[in-house]
Amino acid sequence: MVKLGIVLLALILIACDPGMYQMLHRTIEDPRVVTPLVRSFIESNTIFISWGHDEGTDEFILERARDNPFLHFEIIYRGTSLSFVDRGVESNARYIYRLSKRRGRKIFGPSPGAFGVSSVVVSDGYRNSTMAQAVRLESMDRIGNIYFFRSHCGLEISDTDWFYIDIPAQRQAIITVFDFESPPGSTRSHFRYYVYTRRENPVVHDSHFYIENNGLATRRFFFKLFPARQEFVPAGTPGGNIVQYRVRLLGIVP
Repeated sequence: MVKLGIVLLALILIACDPGMYQMLHRTIEDPRVVTPLVRSFIESNTIFISWGHDEGTDEFILERARDNPFLHFEIIYRGTSLSFVDRGVESNARYIYRLSKRRGRKIFGPSPGAFGVSSVVVSDGYRNSTMAQAVRLESMDRIGNIYFFRSHCGLEISDTDWFYIDIPAQRQAIITVFDFESPPGSTRSHFRYYVYTRRENPVVHDSHFYIENNGLATRRFFFKLFPARQEFVPAGTPGGNIVQYRVRLLGIVP
């Protein structure tokens, strides 16, 4: 009878207090410490940070540090939201973010750091960072930009731009890339290119390369432009840049 009375009392309390129901059905597992997702170059001088839902978490704690050899973190957000838009950054600066989670009085974390960069310049609007998002390269020029940055602790973020061309049988496409930051008189560029299933090569500034279709039918070819890392920043050192380019289809010839 005593046990039955306790059960009935618990049911009455749950019916009267939805919070009690949630507490009794809450997971008993500790929060999982995960690295937040950081996105840069979407808006000028703005960095977007997000993380996933965790049923065992009462509060998320986001910290930020300026990228330096010795990191000094400060809390920039506490709450239950799953994202934070950081507009309190300096222009052209690098930052490290980490996430902790609170359950009751106990703190779990912090997570490993995630790297973000603030910049006046934003990424081009093509949104073609994967082969599935490739942009068709036609007779008109495509002007875009590519970035590469490295932190003091070796974290890296970089950009890739994919394009495609439909090439008739037994023809070849002629493509040229102009690097807006190549030194005068130099053929060096900040980029490399890769034709899908073929070998990658350096981009020669304001010169051209070929994509051949040796088949007997029209075929779609995909290629990407991506950073030549050593042209953005020397190996093993922090820094980086965002560099504008122009890619042009000069023609399709025998």
